[in-house]
Amino acid sequence: MRSIAVTRTPSAATTRGIPEPGPRPLSGRLAGMSLPRQVMVLSVWPLLEQYLSFLVGMVDIVLAARLEPEAVGIAATDALGIAGYVMWLMGMLLGAVGIGAAALVSRAVGSGRQRLANAATGQAVLLAVLMGLLITVGLVWFAEPIGALAGLDDEAGALATRYLQIVGFSAVANGLLFMGAACLRAAGDARTPFVVMVVVNVVNIVTSVLFVLGPEPLGGWGVTGIAAGTALAWFVGALITLWVLIGGRSGIALTWFWLRPHWHTTKRIVRVGIPQLLESLGIWAGNFAVLALIGRLAGEGLIGAHMIAVRIESLSFLGGFAVAQAASTLMGQYLGARDPRRAGITTLACTGIAVVIMGVFGVAFIVFPEFLTSIVSNKEAHLAVTPELLWICGWVQPFFAISIVMSSALRGAGDTKVTMWLSFVSLFAIRLPLVVFFGWYMEWGLVGVWYGLTGEWLIRASLFMGRFLQGGWQRVEV
Repeated sequence: MRSIAVTRTPSAATTRGIPEPGPRPLSGRLAGMSLPRQVMVLSVWPLLEQYLSFLVGMVDIVLAARLEPEAVGIAATDALGIAGYVMWLMGMLLGAVGIGAAALVSRAVGSGRQRLANAATGQAVLLAVLMGLLITVGLVWFAEPIGALAGLDDEAGALATRYLQIVGFSAVANGLLFMGAACLRAAGDARTPFVVMVVVNVVNIVTSVLFVLGPEPLGGWGVTGIAAGTALAWFVGALITLWVLIGGRSGIALTWFWLRPHWHTTKRIVRVGIPQLLESLGIWAGNFAVLALIGRLAGEGLIGAHMIAVRIESLSFLGGFAVAQAASTLMGQYLGARDPRRAGITTLACTGIAVVIMGVFGVAFIVFPEFLTSIVSNKEAHLAVTPELLWICGWVQPFFAISIVMSSALRGAGDTKVTMWLSFVSLFAIRLPLVVFFGWYMEWGLVGVWYGLTGEWLIRASLFMGRFLQGGWQRVEV
């Protein structure tokens, strides 16, 4: 494998004739650990957390897909498919701020600057509240047009609107939960967010099942009950997260002093986060365009079949995202400790782990697609299409892993502008044309759409690997 060229730009100290300080050991919770242990500590808990989240999403889809009569179940699955994409947008918007906050916190912790880490945490919480309020307004006002834009029929559109408006009122709670977890992981504490998410997911699953399948009047609420369970769980998680941050037992502390606006710190977070925000909006818009095109293909339940395949595939890519979080944190902390060589080695190690994890799942998708689909839905419209989608995506999981980890590591370095442009090129110049070509021009329908989607992953992986090997991320200032 090609070696990573470590380059250094002259610092102010160097130009004045003062020797530039060399690499220093990490401070904080990761101090003194070997590289394998650092990766394990930072990835195991997020890995378990991701699979808990997968379980919640899967329970929601299973509850919707098995509603009777069959037409209601198909409409509910389509509705949750569109709602899932909107929830993904919510996570991406919050994630943009989270990337900026995490980059600042990880570098501050890596360099032993406790005051800066606490300041970044406080400002991230304020930004989470602001973003949550904006999301609430957006979902309450635009939930109905979103369903129509996606091509849902009247019944599915009404269910999607109801779901989105209910969860919209808990967007601030979701923001606090998300942002707190990002700051804790950046400080090296991946275990606490996992424990919090265990509680959140248990509350979500229990209440959703109770609201849907329980005795009336508590049960029997269908999609409304699924949404109510999600909203309630987010409120519980937000309260626990705030309690953990205020206690300061994870190496960072949320204090009243840093809950006042501090424009210099906020500007540093936003400077890193804005390119990620633009990238997130672009990615979401491109993928929503794909979903809207699927909604206009001939055939019943295609959006539901597509989303079931995505949910099952998440068994693979959620593991990749967990390892990618470790890569992002270690990248930021090692750069904060002036050790770009170690940052590069860590990224390569995390990439290898993700390739193995996602490659194993890829084999399962190729060998057992019918069985995996039947676990989720008993509707013929889904059983006829989803297995072939899983078979297609199984072959490219290793390349998907490379793109996930490499892009996350670059963001951890603060290299968000370049990752934004690489993502835009890959999405709009490659993915959408491939989807249109195979799905419509070749008339392969939803199967053709997935050939286009998975083909783009091969090119995306090459783009991010190229940027990593080129080494420009070493010169980014946060």
